[in-house]
Amino acid sequence: MIPLIKAEFRKLLTVRSTYVIFAICIAIVALFAGYGDGFRATQEGLLRPDALMGEPFNAIVFAGLIMSFAGMLLVAHEYRYNTIVYALTIANRRLKVLLAKFIVVSIFAVLTGLALAFFAPLCTIIGAHLHGYHLGPQHFDYWAVIWRCAFVGWGYAMFAFSFIFIMRNQVGSIVTFLLVPLIGESIISHIFPTTINYLPFTMLQAVATPTGLGNHTTIAHAVVVSGVYIAVGLLVSAGLLVKRDAN
Repeated sequence: MIPLIKAEFRKLLTVRSTYVIFAICIAIVALFAGYGDGFRATQEGLLRPDALMGEPFNAIVFAGLIMSFAGMLLVAHEYRYNTIVYALTIANRRLKVLLAKFIVVSIFAVLTGLALAFFAPLCTIIGAHLHGYHLGPQHFDYWAVIWRCAFVGWGYAMFAFSFIFIMRNQVGSIVTFLLVPLIGESIISHIFPTTINYLPFTMLQAVATPTGLGNHTTIAHAVVVSGVYIAVGLLVSAGLLVKRDAN
């Protein structure tokens, strides 16, 4: 199992797309947190005790979605170039390949998610100082930032991971992964307002909001609902990987 995990790490860390995606996320966070919420902020806004607390959550909701493409492409490249056959041949069970990829993508998603989360308030501080502003005394709940941003970053990666294993098509997976949270769930919630508390991406994003989404939605509820969707997606991915042809 260890050789499989090492092999997946090499695949992830030796392709250009991983670093390009990470650089794009860093640029997005620097633009919105550093320039928008720091350099272009008002002095009154920066004096609020929670001025920095929202930055990690904003970063993980938007940049975390893009960062999850790195894990998706780890699998998509293999199906695109038919190298998945070699990965499945090396292991004596297909589920070991899935588990190795799951572990690698999970570790990568959590670490990069936390990096983006703590990079965001740093950008805000630098942007504010460059404009000559001063921050007031800040209340920053490190534990809440760590576990919630780690969960959201991991959740995005798991949704992307499931999509690519189920669809096995790079373009189709990327388009679906973007359309479902950005357009699909918005349409569903407008037509059926009562379903908003049970939509996968909406609930995942609710974990990164201070008090959920309102409408009696708590952080615990959002974690459970999004966790159930992730578990179902992984189970379906495992079943299809075992039953279907390699490519």
